[in-house]
Amino acid sequence: MSLLPTTVIAWTPFLQPAPGAQHWWWWLVIPMALGVSMAYKAIRVEKLADWPMAVGKMAAQVVGVVVAIAVGLYLLVIVLLPMLPAE
Repeated sequence: MSLLPTTVIAWTPFLQPAPGAQHWWWWLVIPMALGVSMAYKAIRVEKLADWPMAVGKMAAQVVGVVVAIAVGLYLLVIVLLPMLPAE
Protein backbone atom coordinates (compact mmCIF):
# COMPACT_ATOMS: atom_id res chain seq x y z
CA MET A 1 0.00 0.00 0.00
CA SER A 2 1.49 3.31 -1.00
CA LEU A 3 0.87 6.31 1.18
CA LEU A 4 -0.32 9.38 -0.60
CA PRO A 5 0.85 12.70 0.87
CA THR A 6 -2.77 13.74 1.37
CA THR A 7 -3.39 10.59 3.41
CA VAL A 8 -0.55 11.39 5.79
CA ILE A 9 -1.43 15.08 6.03
CA ALA A 10 -5.09 14.31 6.78
CA TRP A 11 -4.21 11.84 9.56
CA THR A 12 -5.41 12.88 13.02
CA PRO A 13 -3.47 11.06 15.75
CA PHE A 14 -5.41 9.44 18.62
CA LEU A 15 -8.58 9.44 16.49
CA GLN A 16 -7.50 7.26 13.55
CA PRO A 17 -5.00 4.44 13.23
CA ALA A 18 -1.69 5.40 11.64
CA PRO A 19 -1.90 4.94 7.87
CA GLY A 20 0.10 1.96 6.65
CA ALA A 21 0.87 0.66 10.15
CA GLN A 22 -1.54 -2.28 10.22
CA HIS A 23 1.14 -4.96 9.87
CA TRP A 24 3.91 -3.65 12.09
CA TRP A 25 2.26 -1.66 14.89
CA TRP A 26 3.02 -4.33 17.51
CA TRP A 27 6.76 -3.73 17.02
CA LEU A 28 6.21 -0.38 18.77
CA VAL A 29 6.16 -2.21 22.11
CA ILE A 30 9.99 -2.32 21.99
CA PRO A 31 10.63 1.47 21.97
CA MET A 32 7.79 1.92 24.47
CA ALA A 33 9.38 -0.58 26.86
CA LEU A 34 12.80 0.98 26.34
CA GLY A 35 11.52 4.50 27.05
CA VAL A 36 9.63 3.49 30.18
CA SER A 37 12.62 1.51 31.42
CA MET A 38 15.01 4.40 30.81
CA ALA A 39 12.83 6.85 32.74
CA TYR A 40 12.09 4.46 35.61
CA LYS A 41 15.67 3.28 36.06
CA ALA A 42 17.02 6.85 35.87
CA ILE A 43 15.26 7.48 39.16
CA ARG A 44 15.74 4.09 40.83
CA VAL A 45 19.33 3.05 40.05
CA GLU A 46 21.94 3.91 42.69
CA LYS A 47 25.05 4.09 40.48
CA LEU A 48 25.02 5.52 36.97
CA ALA A 49 27.34 2.74 35.80
CA ASP A 50 24.57 0.20 36.51
CA TRP A 51 21.95 2.12 34.50
CA PRO A 52 22.44 0.60 30.99
CA MET A 53 22.31 -2.98 32.28
CA ALA A 54 19.28 -2.23 34.45
CA VAL A 55 17.48 -0.57 31.52
CA GLY A 56 18.20 -3.51 29.21
CA LYS A 57 17.05 -6.03 31.79
CA MET A 58 13.81 -4.19 32.56
CA ALA A 59 13.01 -3.59 28.88
CA ALA A 60 13.52 -7.30 28.14
CA GLN A 61 11.24 -8.19 31.04
CA VAL A 62 8.50 -5.83 29.83
CA VAL A 63 8.67 -7.16 26.25
CA GLY A 64 8.72 -10.74 27.55
CA VAL A 65 5.63 -10.18 29.69
CA VAL A 66 3.77 -8.53 26.80
CA VAL A 67 4.62 -11.51 24.55
CA ALA A 68 3.55 -13.96 27.29
CA ILE A 69 0.23 -12.15 27.73
CA ALA A 70 -0.34 -12.20 23.96
CA VAL A 71 0.37 -15.95 23.78
CA GLY A 72 -1.88 -16.60 26.76
CA LEU A 73 -4.76 -14.64 25.28
CA TYR A 74 -4.28 -16.36 21.92
CA LEU A 75 -4.47 -19.77 23.58
CA LEU A 76 -7.51 -18.74 25.57
CA VAL A 77 -9.46 -17.38 22.61
CA ILE A 78 -8.39 -19.76 19.84
CA VAL A 79 -7.88 -23.02 21.75
CA LEU A 80 -9.86 -23.00 24.99
CA LEU A 81 -13.04 -21.10 24.12
CA PRO A 82 -13.96 -23.30 21.13
CA MET A 83 -13.83 -26.33 23.47
CA LEU A 84 -16.64 -24.95 25.63
CA PRO A 85 -20.08 -26.39 25.00
CA ALA A 86 -22.32 -24.11 22.96
CA GLU A 87 -25.82 -23.86 24.37
